[in-house]
Amino acid sequence: MSGRAGWAAAAGLAVAAVVALNLTRSLVGVFYDDGVYLALAKSLAEGHGYRLLYLPGAPGAVHYPFLYPAFLAALWRLAPAFPANVALFKAANAVLLGLFAALLVLYLRSRAAQPAWRIALFVVAVATALPLVTVATVLFAEPLFLVFAVAACWAADAARAAPARRSAWALAAAAGCLAGAAALTRSVGIAVIAGVVAALLLARRPRAALIAGVCAAACLAPWLAFAARHHGDADPILAANYGTYTDLLAQAGWWLSPASLGDLLSPLGAVALAPFHGWLRWYLGVPALLVLVMGFAPLVRGWSALGWSLLGYLVIVFAWPYGPDRFLWAVWPFLALAFAAGLARIWTGLAAMRQPYARIGRWCVAAVAAAVALGYGFYQVRGYARGDAMALQRGISATMEEVVPWIRDATPRDAVVAGEDEALLWLYAGRRAVPNYVWRYRGRGEETLGPDSLRAWFDRAGVTRVVLTGPRSDAAPTLNQLLARTPGYLRLVRVWPGSVLAFAVERGSGGPERAGGKTP
Repeated sequence: MSGRAGWAAAAGLAVAAVVALNLTRSLVGVFYDDGVYLALAKSLAEGHGYRLLYLPGAPGAVHYPFLYPAFLAALWRLAPAFPANVALFKAANAVLLGLFAALLVLYLRSRAAQPAWRIALFVVAVATALPLVTVATVLFAEPLFLVFAVAACWAADAARAAPARRSAWALAAAAGCLAGAAALTRSVGIAVIAGVVAALLLARRPRAALIAGVCAAACLAPWLAFAARHHGDADPILAANYGTYTDLLAQAGWWLSPASLGDLLSPLGAVALAPFHGWLRWYLGVPALLVLVMGFAPLVRGWSALGWSLLGYLVIVFAWPYGPDRFLWAVWPFLALAFAAGLARIWTGLAAMRQPYARIGRWCVAAVAAAVALGYGFYQVRGYARGDAMALQRGISATMEEVVPWIRDATPRDAVVAGEDEALLWLYAGRRAVPNYVWRYRGRGEETLGPDSLRAWFDRAGVTRVVLTGPRSDAAPTLNQLLARTPGYLRLVRVWPGSVLAFAVERGSGGPERAGGKTP
């Protein structure tokens, strides 16, 4: 094994080991999307198609691209015993993030004038960022997305440099297919397609760019046709949860403002400058941001497809109605690479300045780099020491582990349960489940559709039980309004510690019997 491959393998194994050490036995679905991914994988593996079997009418799933659930479905077919197979699924995510780290080392080593060991250490440091590891320890699609993204950028940059046209075209086709796979893993992966095509166009390889674009479009076409065919399958009130992304953008409207930049930068500051607060974080954050921005130029020049993909990705995140945190953690290694490139660019540029200005400038750059290294190191050490990667999912799982047995024991098999994590309830309790909170986007924020809409939704879905996991739940204010407005509609039947509540739905004189349930 060559030194380059050896360091890449070592980095991959180290990252995979860190993720594996932070895996828990928590229930799948505690972060919502992970439960939906696994529910779709179960549907595919058992031959029901790409459908949300726990919702009324089993609508087609148009919100979540299918590639990651299909990957889980393949593993499900190998190990069909649920929930024992969850350990395999989580281990697969650890392997995928390790594979990404190894690919990134190889990719950078072929382009960066740095020793392989230094690149490997850098990749391990940024790929084990606590938020990214937290994402990888649950069944989220980010590890698979990162594998496809770095592979697509690698193939596109190789196509740019290929001396023979046919070689360039073959590499462009591979880049297009890999970029299409990235978009089929996470919709925001469309930025990778744009980055690949832009890189080839700017390299004056229009035919290669066309080939890449056509291959990516061919990959996306079946998914787009499926989404168009099944758009509207789910109840329109669930558009924020299960609609297409055009539905979400239509809800959000035009909301961009200067404050949007703060929404984007705040999570980065919380990680990179963790021990600094208030005005100190601001004064350190501004020059750190300038360094990051300065790094995009060398990224675009040296690793064109990666640079353009990252720029497109950030533009989408900036304009997206979702909170940006999870989107940023998915590309944290690339952002760290841009920051490092910015430092190198500024440091080299200062050499052309006259003394003592060059010395002063380098001291300032060194101070910014030291602040970010110290802040990030503090964040990492404190977070891993406290077990932050596992804490939230364990807490939510502990609550649901009390609720799920009650649902199984105290409700009939045809019951319909409304709760915060409906996919989790279906997977573990074996009951149809729906959201207990209906809402819409307003700008980057959320707003409830109100108690009347919630009651109408419960009636249409045939809900017989409602579970509320505490007073801080998103559903709590609207359910309180519903209780006040329609006394007797919800009857309290179970209370757990922490004000976790279960209600039976009473409809007229027949009570819940009319919806197929029986009062415990």
